Amino acid sequence: MKRTLLRILMLMMPSMMMAEGNALYISDNKQVEDSWSWCFSPELGLQVKRITTCYDCRLVSEKGMSADVQRILSMANMSVEKPDVVFLQLGCNDEADSEESFKAYEQTLFDYPYGRVQNSKGANPRTKNIAVSKEDTQISNANFAGSLYRIVKFIRESSPDTRIFFLSPMPYGKTLSPDEMGRISQLKAVANMLCIPFADNIDMVKAYDFIWTKRKPKLGKMLLIGDSYCFTRKWTAQLEQIAEVSLTNLGKTSATLKEKTNGNTNTLGNQLRSIPKGNTPDVILLEGGINDEADQQRFVDKYDECIRDVKRTTFAGALAYIVKNLRDRFPQAKIFVVTPGGLYYGHTDHPFDFIVKSDQIRKAANLLGLPTIDWDREGRLSFVFNNSKGTGNGSASKPFIYNVPTRETGDLLHPNEVGGRYLAENVVKEVSTLWK
Repeated sequence: MKRTLLRILMLMMPSMMMAEGNALYISDNKQVEDSWSWCFSPELGLQVKRITTCYDCRLVSEKGMSADVQRILSMANMSVEKPDVVFLQLGCNDEADSEESFKAYEQTLFDYPYGRVQNSKGANPRTKNIAVSKEDTQISNANFAGSLYRIVKFIRESSPDTRIFFLSPMPYGKTLSPDEMGRISQLKAVANMLCIPFADNIDMVKAYDFIWTKRKPKLGKMLLIGDSYCFTRKWTAQLEQIAEVSLTNLGKTSATLKEKTNGNTNTLGNQLRSIPKGNTPDVILLEGGINDEADQQRFVDKYDECIRDVKRTTFAGALAYIVKNLRDRFPQAKIFVVTPGGLYYGHTDHPFDFIVKSDQIRKAANLLGLPTIDWDREGRLSFVFNNSKGTGNGSASKPFIYNVPTRETGDLLHPNEVGGRYLAENVVKEVSTLWK
């Protein structure tokens, strides 16, 4: 009897020890929710509370399902309980947005060009066009982008440190029809703009469990080759707090991933010369692309040739050059490519090029057999919530200013400690899978 009881307790202990976090789960379809419910076992390390009262609602509605979800979250005392996680499983009952509405997601959330923005520091301030988030009263609930924006903003304001996941609005493991795949791609596009992880399966969620279980994954020795995001050391300092890692950081301000025709020397490739002798990294991160322009489509279509010819003026060729050197020198190291986030691009004449560039870098990395760390999708430093609105009126005499701080940034470009933690968590989530 004692042995049986002891065995039961031993089996229960991991679950009891792991159940350190709490989560709210909101779905608009009971059948879909029930198909996912088995995933949220105690081994996940979360006590999941299902609080849905919006079954059969539609996300896209001028009446505003977002208001219903906000009401539900208010009843759950978001600002008091401050859950570690909120799972949103919405859109289960909706049809896909029309193609016209889908193409207008950016216009749903942003005014562009809204006016002028200026760097107020330095002797020669630069002036550019800017995209600015619309006022809430101007944002319609008539598509996925508008409704989900309102819900996510409410959560961020009520409980800023709560992590948000979009769960697929399909029964778990279901084979999708073409129409369903179209709807999923639209919801993923909104998740991308809001920098919120979109989970097709429970493994995506489990990869983040170190956040609520408070464990510190072991990442070994890590070499960072990058731009000012590495150089400013905000996210790397957070990485050292939440993981066991030894860093060698070679990042340089304004570094580009690609070579330029004028022979610029501030590139990620040139940082290879600065790798200390005797350095033997377990993991190497290549973080760049923010300071580059997107490749022309004619080069993207021939990335395999760019890799073969090591055409360093393209993302594919530049990565091929760096990776070959690193693999020759550190054959056992695991190399990751970090995609550029979208924070800066609201202050340019092409505010959504980060999506194009990130897709190009992902394609190049895939051809080279490299995994990516998708700051453009899961870094949570979304320009939707970090922009210059309120710092001016966009006129030539009173432009918006783009080096003012926000909750997540120091200057509307680089992360501060808060934003740095989100980026670091995304890195830990990807890299720690090596040791699982």
